[in-house]
Amino acid sequence: MGLPKRRCPNCGDTEQHFRHLRGAERAFALAQTLVPVHRAELDKYRRCTREGCVRVQSYFNWRSGFDLPDEFRTPPQTAA
Repeated sequence: MGLPKRRCPNCGDTEQHFRHLRGAERAFALAQTLVPVHRAELDKYRRCTREGCVRVQSYFNWRSGFDLPDEFRTPPQTAA
């Protein structure tokens, strides 16, 4: 079983794979939320894995989310 697919408003409202937040993404997400969030609640947030997307959203509610800053954006892969 692969990563879960969810609706991503940043990717043209298409179904995309989402993964758990990692390291600096988690730290930013804790600071980003307007309401204090317990670390356990943060586990319900996932990041879109599509190249260049910085969307973070709740696994259960795609409307509950935000964008990471550009420094989290994955640079495009170039052919050698």
